[in-house]
Amino acid sequence: MELSEQLKKYRKQERLTQKELAMKLNVSDKTISSWETGRTYPDISLLLNLSSVLKVSLDEFLRGDIKTVEKIDKDLKLKKVYKYWLIALLIVLVAIGGSTVFLHTYQYRNDLVDRFNPLLPTKIGYAALPTEKTAVAADYTTIKADNKGKATKLLGSPFKHMVVTDDAWGNSHFLSFYGGLPPEDKPYAMVEHKGGYVSRINFVSWETIPKSIRNNMFKNYSDYRGMYQDTAEANKKLKGSYHPDIRDGFMMRTGKY
Repeated sequence: MELSEQLKKYRKQERLTQKELAMKLNVSDKTISSWETGRTYPDISLLLNLSSVLKVSLDEFLRGDIKTVEKIDKDLKLKKVYKYWLIALLIVLVAIGGSTVFLHTYQYRNDLVDRFNPLLPTKIGYAALPTEKTAVAADYTTIKADNKGKATKLLGSPFKHMVVTDDAWGNSHFLSFYGGLPPEDKPYAMVEHKGGYVSRINFVSWETIPKSIRNNMFKNYSDYRGMYQDTAEANKKLKGSYHPDIRDGFMMRTGKY
């Protein structure tokens, strides 16, 4: 006997109308009618409730209706598959969301992260550099002593916290990179970078820098000297109140337009 016939039989046996049975199951009477005509069938949770309300075992309820049993079994398997897919999708979404937040938050914080950060575009900026004529002791890097106990001081190994200006609006960052000693006629660097990661530099002259960017640059490196330290000190004094991180970038304004 099919499930639809079993349902009608046991409902009448318990002297329940479709509406009364529907109220006990918290469904509509149209749903009961649909079950009894075989158009649809109850899911496993409702079958358990039906078994309890109609006082008949689930085995007895489903006996003889192989097609419905197979459909219910198939639905249960599909629900498990959907459940696993949903969990996998949620994990992927959380991972993507977490990665996006991480990559956005840690821009300019770590050179390796910036190098592979898909949220960061590659930019070309320009920086004034210290030369042998304009450099002071603080601009040099001391290399460890050799076998004879002598230490070597080098310029540009690396250039630390150079002001790199990226565009005509003066958007700038403090970046560090290696370059070595710049030629006297090319004391500026064209810097290709992705966030804080510098992929390469070229020494250039003042005239080769786009004029729109030159308007927001100092021609002499001495005007930049100490800017990083001054900015860091200013941020320390502002501790406890809102202020941007020194790595977040800033706007260069030289007054030349």
